[in-house]
Amino acid sequence: MLRVYSAEEKRPISELLFQDGRVMSPADASYPEVYRSVPLEELGVESWGKSATVLHLEDPLTEMKPEGMRRYLIGHGVRTLLVIPLISRGELSGVLSFRFAEERDFQAEELEVARALATQASLAIQLTQLAKSAKRSAVLEERNRLAGEIHDSLAQSFTGVCLHLSMAAEATKNNRKKILNHIERAIDVARFGLSEARRSALCLGSRIIEESGLIQALKMLVERSNIPGRLCCTFRSDLENDESLPVAIRQDLLRIVQEAISNAVRHAEPRAIDVSLRLDPPSLVLEVKDNGCGMISAVETRDGFGLVNMRARVNELNGSLNIRTALGRGTSIVVTVPVEG
Repeated sequence: MLRVYSAEEKRPISELLFQDGRVMSPADASYPEVYRSVPLEELGVESWGKSATVLHLEDPLTEMKPEGMRRYLIGHGVRTLLVIPLISRGELSGVLSFRFAEERDFQAEELEVARALATQASLAIQLTQLAKSAKRSAVLEERNRLAGEIHDSLAQSFTGVCLHLSMAAEATKNNRKKILNHIERAIDVARFGLSEARRSALCLGSRIIEESGLIQALKMLVERSNIPGRLCCTFRSDLENDESLPVAIRQDLLRIVQEAISNAVRHAEPRAIDVSLRLDPPSLVLEVKDNGCGMISAVETRDGFGLVNMRARVNELNGSLNIRTALGRGTSIVVTVPVEG
């Protein structure tokens, strides 16, 4: 039986039994529910030290916790229990126990094998916890980045809206034409902020990728990026479907397009942005092209305008990033990613 405890509460978070030739849960084995959530301190393992402990259940001098556990085990034909604490980073993280139907002691070689199994189990637990922690950190980092991006774009947009409306209010006494200019500009900035919010919100979630696929997600992203009277975004693809692409590739490509569109809208003032996705075996080619004023300084310094994030994503995909830009002639961002099949 393998029992793993949470580091914070010292309560069981996972239990597995190998019984009757198969792995099962305590519920499958009809293990009493009262014993499934026994805290670590009530089990008495810490008093046994960090080495293997042999418990002879029919010996009245053998201490057995919790109350009733000895009777339960003996009732199921168990006479000897070999218990090995699992140590993780110097802390007790779980218990590995072996049950025997006969009274017996163990040779040194047998205990060594049991300790080796416990070490393997402990390492597996640590690796699983590290993997979960790394995944949580990556998700948190990505959400923090997008949250900051949403905050910055919306704060900038709505500050502009407030400024133009305030100026319009001031101008009511003197100039009707000036009032209309400020109001029109406020509407324009508000539309831009709404487009930014929709674009970032779409990329915050991964369900759209898992449920609809990359092509549909890109269509939605491009559609939400349109700003009436200011920006026209289009999308085209020669892929029939993208089901064979790993979710990680689909998610990163969606984020790259989101980053590229956002950068163009904020810094290049384009009137049109074209997004295309095509298969060029053995690679997938993604291009985001705009007709804005160009991003010469960003490309020359290889920094700023979100290009660092794009390069990092492309590197994760073992792909290449090619940026072509010219003053007054727009920017083309081409991402080439190797794909199987």
